[in-house]
Amino acid sequence: MKPWQVLSHDELLDCSPWLRVSAEHVRLPNGHEIDAFYRIEMPEWAQVFALGDDGRVIMIEHYKHGAGLVSLELPAGYLDAGEAPEVAARRELLEETGVEAAAWRYLGRYFLDGNRGCGASHIFVARHARQVAAPQREASEIMAQRWLPLDDLRAAWLGGRIRNIATVGAVGLALAVLEGDDASHSTGPDG
Repeated sequence: MKPWQVLSHDELLDCSPWLRVSAEHVRLPNGHEIDAFYRIEMPEWAQVFALGDDGRVIMIEHYKHGAGLVSLELPAGYLDAGEAPEVAARRELLEETGVEAAAWRYLGRYFLDGNRGCGASHIFVARHARQVAAPQREASEIMAQRWLPLDDLRAAWLGGRIRNIATVGAVGLALAVLEGDDASHSTGPDG
């Protein structure tokens, strides 16, 4: 597969750093052209699946105006310009929840909308999470913390209580990784 060739790029809206909308005239590898392929550029963010030694995961519940509903989500936040994803993840976890974690594992970078862009999420599993301070939230961050046991989180995930698709994906990936880790630790050399 070859990438599309951008023949022209027109900026339609620039509300940097939060949102940029553009229309591109593109040529596909088969020669077909699209006069106005719309792209939405948004900042990248980090999400943290932080698991305490007691088997509970820190979640946040807050109103999301774009969706018009209260949402159960992982602690998350945008990367500052030039900031490494893990630095942003650690900062956001501490700011939003007052939680730190001793062991971090990067699960990857994932895009939200392959057709339009809309940013990308860096997903982390953080183990040995513990409350170390009070949250230091921004004025717009009105949220409640929820420490959910893994079984309750899995039920919320499968039962549709988690509505943000980025959180659905991150929780599912983290649960699969944890189950894989548990399986590899439970078998000895004899299987």
